[in-house]
Amino acid sequence: MINMANRIHNKISVALVGYGYIAKYWEKAILDDGRMNIYGIYDKGIAESNLPDHKVYKSLASLCEDNQINTCIICTPTEDHYTTAMELLSSGKNIVMEKPSVLNMTEYNDLIRKAEENQALIYNAFHFVYSPEIAWFRSSLSGLYERFGKIGSFYSYFSDPYYIGGKLKSNALSLLGSWVDSGSNILSMLYSIFSHIWMDSLTFGDSYAGQFSDLFSTASLKFEDSHNNTGFGNTVTNWVSNSSMKYTEFLFPDTNSQIRLNHSQLAVTLTEGSSNEILFSSTVENRLLAHYTGLVDDVYKSLSSGTGNKEYGKLVYDTMYGTVKEGGKNA
Repeated sequence: MINMANRIHNKISVALVGYGYIAKYWEKAILDDGRMNIYGIYDKGIAESNLPDHKVYKSLASLCEDNQINTCIICTPTEDHYTTAMELLSSGKNIVMEKPSVLNMTEYNDLIRKAEENQALIYNAFHFVYSPEIAWFRSSLSGLYERFGKIGSFYSYFSDPYYIGGKLKSNALSLLGSWVDSGSNILSMLYSIFSHIWMDSLTFGDSYAGQFSDLFSTASLKFEDSHNNTGFGNTVTNWVSNSSMKYTEFLFPDTNSQIRLNHSQLAVTLTEGSSNEILFSSTVENRLLAHYTGLVDDVYKSLSSGTGNKEYGKLVYDTMYGTVKEGGKNA
């Protein structure tokens, strides 16, 4: 039974699978945290001589055979997440998966079955949940409800300058469309705030390459909070705006108040009538590193206790893909 990570000098030992842009944030956050050890790395595009400070596996199979490693952090391109995870789970390894873990619910249910067969853990790495302004809002909800009343609605807008002048930027090639890229960020944030979420509709805009290549999307949702209050919300993901801007607004109808989480600037602003008040502002300079700092802390706690978050992942992906056929189109 594999439900506890191996330890070296009292540190949890893990391997990175994939060593690209995002893996560097994992590496930095793990080193800064100090409670986990990167035992080895597998990336088919990297030679052993290029990483003298790490054990480098020549194949995924050789990593699977190494009993010194119980847990692997999957940082491969999105389209490879499922096949990589299935191979690791088949060998009995625990997996920590970069978002999005899968491209449909059939894949996710397959992963759950394989994990249960091999008594392994699944941890879905929703890094966005640990952004400082979201963490502050979540921890302050009780006081905010008391001060402003219930949340009646929300609006979430995520734009990235990935499609400019009729061309897709090379760094967006592996992201597979605006909804696959940002949908899991939005929904994982919402599920960390609300008890239940229902997708009413999901519409995709223009595409650049067919399946999973939407340039923008709009979604209409309903939610229920911990006080059994219900409300509605809308989301937009946009790759054609030529700007990077991410925010979520929550409206409190009882007091006609609005709270905006500025995800780009890691700040929270209250608007009441014509007055504005900054409720929170992070001093963190590196936005993504702040995400992974909180994420690594939670991964450590999860591995230490022998738990994962497969049910949390199931909520997010069932909502995310619930109205999408497995070919990447609306159901």
